[in-house]
Order: sequence, then C-alpha cells, then structure tokens
Amino acid sequence: MERAGAVFVGATRYTSPVAWLRLAPRWRAMVDQMRRMSGYVHHQVYYDPPFTLGTVGYFATREDLLRFARSGVHRELMQWVTDGTENATGGYIRVYELPPGPAEGEAGRAHP
Repeated sequence: MERAGAVFVGATRYTSPVAWLRLAPRWRAMVDQMRRMSGYVHHQVYYDPPFTLGTVGYFATREDLLRFARSGVHRELMQWVTDGTENATGGYIRVYELPPGPAEGEAGRAHP
C-alpha cells in the first residue's frame, strides 16, 4: 500500500435516517470519484449515534487531498449538506499532513 502523506477526518450530523437515504447516491458518487483520483490511498467510514457519519481519507500528498476536496462531486455533496433544507445540523473537516518518513534505505536503522 502506498504511504499516505495527508489525512482528512470529517463527519456530518444528519437529521434522520431519511437524510441518509437522500445522501446515499451522492455519497456513492463521491466515493467512486475519490477512488479514481490520483493519490488516493484508502478511506474508512465511522458512525457516531444517533445520526453522524464520518470519513477518514488517506491520500499520498496534501495536494492530492485538496484536489479531491475541490472536485465537483465532493463540492456538490458539501453544498447539499449545507443547503438549508435540514439535511444536516452540523459537521467538521480536519486535514492533517504527515511528516516525511525516513529517507530511502534508512528505515529501521538506529540513530545515536
């Protein structure tokens, strides 16, 4: 697996399971696009009762992550979440950039 150099952690508190049903096709399109993007490494989803769904996404670089975040499908989903129609009541996104790993050939080597 490719090393992730950037990670996003985000969650949205939806209003009900009905909002999840409206979300489903949009979320599926976003995940499909994310998986096709250059630099995508992995993602996972988490649940926080009663109606919060979150995603942790791993990308090779911060630039790869931001390219996805600014992409059409992700942008459309974020507009849908915040359009004022009671789809969601809150959420957050955090972006973390990981420090570079050891130089090639130095992995596992003890340093005095």
